[in-house]
Formats: sequence, C-alpha cells, structure tokens
Amino acid sequence: MVTTIRLEPGAMVVSGDGKRLGTVKEIAGDRFKVERRLLPDYWLAMEYVDYALDGMVQMVLIKEGIGAARVDAPRS
Repeated sequence: MVTTIRLEPGAMVVSGDGKRLGTVKEIAGDRFKVERRLLPDYWLAMEYVDYALDGMVQMVLIKEGIGAARVDAPRS
C-alpha cells in the first residue's frame, strides 16, 4: 500500500529530533519550500517527510542532516 502525504501551506516543519525548521510556503510535485524568518527559504524533497498531521510536517532527518534533503527549486 502506498501512502500519499498531503502538505498544506503554513504547516510547521519539524526535524526528526524535534527542532522547528520553518513553515511550508509552497508545494511543487515531489518537493516543498520551507519559509524561515530572517533566513533564506529552501526546498526539501518530499521523500524525507515522515508524516504530516494537524498543521505539522515531521521530517525523518535530524536538523543537522536536513542539508542532505535540500533540492533545487522546481523548473517553471
């Protein structure tokens, strides 16, 4: 069985070790943009999302490993 994870703009993004990373700003195919206050936004691959529930997106990676999940912005 394949589970589809649905993200919503404004949902809080949290690392696997419970650190807040930002909020979902945009979703495009297999990636989503994380908005951070006073820091540049970045895109993450959906494959690293553990689950999304009640306005929160839980990642499988700890905060120090999030850099490995970053991907380029989608092509327009």
